[in-house]
Amino acid sequence: MDLRILSKLLGGLVTIISLFLLLPGVYGVLSEESAGGTLIAIGVIGSLIGAIIFLTQRKIRSEINHRTGLAIVGLSWIVSGGIGALPYALTGSTPTILDALFESVSGFSGTGASILTDIEGTQSCILLWRSMTQWIGGMGIILFFIAILPILGVGGVQLFRAETPGPNKDKITPRVRETARRLWGLYLGLTVLLVVLLFASGMSFFDAVNHAMTTLSTGGFSTKGDGIAAFNSPQIEYLLIIFMLISSVNFSLYYRLFATRKISELSTTESRWYLSLLTIFTAIITYTLWTQSEGLALNDAVRQSLFTVVCTASSTGFTNVDYMTWPVGIHTMIVLLMFMGGMSGSTAGGLKCIRIVAAMKQLMKEVKKVIHPRGLYAIKVNDHAVPDDIVNTIWGFIFLYFTVFTALICILTFQGLDLLSSATAAISALSNIGPALGELGPYDNYSQLPDLSKAALLSGMLLGRLEFYTLIVLFTREYWRK
Repeated sequence: MDLRILSKLLGGLVTIISLFLLLPGVYGVLSEESAGGTLIAIGVIGSLIGAIIFLTQRKIRSEINHRTGLAIVGLSWIVSGGIGALPYALTGSTPTILDALFESVSGFSGTGASILTDIEGTQSCILLWRSMTQWIGGMGIILFFIAILPILGVGGVQLFRAETPGPNKDKITPRVRETARRLWGLYLGLTVLLVVLLFASGMSFFDAVNHAMTTLSTGGFSTKGDGIAAFNSPQIEYLLIIFMLISSVNFSLYYRLFATRKISELSTTESRWYLSLLTIFTAIITYTLWTQSEGLALNDAVRQSLFTVVCTASSTGFTNVDYMTWPVGIHTMIVLLMFMGGMSGSTAGGLKCIRIVAAMKQLMKEVKKVIHPRGLYAIKVNDHAVPDDIVNTIWGFIFLYFTVFTALICILTFQGLDLLSSATAAISALSNIGPALGELGPYDNYSQLPDLSKAALLSGMLLGRLEFYTLIVLFTREYWRK
């Protein structure tokens, strides 16, 4: 491992995150909020410390090897979570340091699980920082790093591979830095567009900015305790449905669409399966609500079902209705969507639709081999055969997901939480969703959990966001062996 490159990049990261803190700090000062000055102080001190660390290693220019790249990505998320917790802890917005870390990691990982019990009573500059953590973490801290810091003078391939979610690390352009810039340009453009549309739909500018950032990042933090339901606007809900869906689709498909101007670029094996599953789930939930809910109009049933399905699959975690009052059968479908998540290469969490599809095709292949042992069968995605090593990686990922899922359930249940709440909280953390079921439903929060449970879920958020391997290898003996 090259410790000089590691310290250089982490110093640059500290500088960037700290400079971001100045924006909500200045807003707080202009709004005459007491937390504004604290945020500015944290930003100034943090950026100076980071700049000093970076400048001491500024002459180091070399390609990042695989081991160093893994350390940079894993430690970057941990360091970002620590810096992001300072505003909560130093302004008294959270009662303990662990709660501050929980809120910060939930933000950067795009989970949206919160321990804040009085959202409207929290200072607006803190809420703005809370939303910004999700926006920064949505497209990825490391991708942002590569996009804006060409002066680093180090290669970015290893960072890109370790950071990008999904089984395939699809580079849009041959240069990783150019890929990062274009992805972030698209991400920023969609955010600005949504701000304008939400503001035109009746949101205040402050609310529009916050909800645009947490929608595009599929994070789900809101400036209202009642979430999206507080706005009581079908127009706003449909807008958010569209952009949550956009954000849960592989972003490289949009670039190809703009580059070729062919709508066929959006048609892939994963996108067809993903949209088909969302349509089926929405139809079933709509029918169930319409037939089993007294006095609910069909158009309201469609809107509530579509919002919940897209919100859950995209791992955004907004709330527009208390789905705990819905029939239990719908809860099962919500859990299935929580497991699946969105598409690879998107800001959504979960197992990813392409992994589910590949696993199903592998199962069908094994069934055919039982019937015809001498037959030769290939798993095809986008009309191309999937190599066996990728299939093995997918099954390894799924096994690892459920292993950690089981461990989290054990911790939560032994801490006194009921099984339904424990299981869905574990899925919510690993799939970066936020709301769960039971005692941790859409209008509850995680403040009442014991410290060990919070720490376990916090770890699950990071593992889910980095898709396990990048973070787990840092704690293996083989990784540190020369």
